[in-house]
Amino acid sequence: MPRQGPPDSTPPDEPEDLTSRSDLKRANRVVEETLARLSLDLVKLGKKQLAALELPEDLMDAIAGVHAIKSPPARQRQLRLVRIALRSSEWGFLRERVSHLLEFGTLPPSAPAAGDAEPGLEAKWLARLLGEGFAGLDAFSAEYPRADRARLEDLIHRVDRSSHERRERAERKLADAIRGFLRAGAR
Repeated sequence: MPRQGPPDSTPPDEPEDLTSRSDLKRANRVVEETLARLSLDLVKLGKKQLAALELPEDLMDAIAGVHAIKSPPARQRQLRLVRIALRSSEWGFLRERVSHLLEFGTLPPSAPAAGDAEPGLEAKWLARLLGEGFAGLDAFSAEYPRADRARLEDLIHRVDRSSHERRERAERKLADAIRGFLRAGAR
């Protein structure tokens, strides 16, 4: 009688998830860094600009708390509360609106143009590509097969190798490339 081994825990059709704890930590770190920069950008905005963004009430209260605090340690604790409030909101959509507001001085149109992708998708793909590395790149390539993978790899490496102002410029270039691929894939 042939001996049977232990039953296989994963069906042969589904690939095994090889995501390590380090990969998950890196992805979470990138999202947290994105939320930290977004919270700092929100605190820099004036009352009229914040009102124009139509933020949730709990987020507005947390931002107002940062404005009222002068002590640096207490201010950092309050900024953490802003990040917590951002986690439960549509932070990708908000990141794009705040970036547009800081860059051009106006809010982007509330309704996406005919060729534009879903609002907030660009910021989320940016965080995924920087945080997940090749797994995020594979997911993006599967979703948008016409995307230039080599160019995206190069832009991701530029962001990883850069620091401070150069990193911000490299992230903007990567975001522009993502936006272009999203528009091409949405048409």
